[in-house]
Amino acid sequence: MRLFLAFGLLLVTAFPAGAQSADVFVKGAGAQCWEDVKGIVHRRANDVTENEQLQTLRAGHFSNMSGDVFLTIQALNEKNKKGEEGCHIYVQVEGGGSLGVKGQVVNDLSSNTRIANSIAAEVASMQKAHEKKEKKPANQ
Repeated sequence: MRLFLAFGLLLVTAFPAGAQSADVFVKGAGAQCWEDVKGIVHRRANDVTENEQLQTLRAGHFSNMSGDVFLTIQALNEKNKKGEEGCHIYVQVEGGGSLGVKGQVVNDLSSNTRIANSIAAEVASMQKAHEKKEKKPANQ
């Protein structure tokens, strides 16, 4: 239920901007995924705010005469269709003011997908490093 509520809130808050959310699934430890995503976003972006309860990050804040725009990243622990544990990483741009008017292009789905894939690739490599680190002391 919490997962459904969090995803629903993400969609509702993005609706004013006519958001197109990109998502990528990363296999591995779901709880560690959120920590890795936080680290990546804080390292790459300025003005990051966190919502631990919804596992959501807002990065950057750009203002112009049309309104405010920022990037929203969410990492939710889930299982894929095969039942493998991991997390879904959602990326979208949110905007307010006249940027929320339908017909204006606030979100470029290809750009959101590129960002989501970049974060997912880094999370996957971090997951492998965590697994390698856990196995190393067991072998010694």
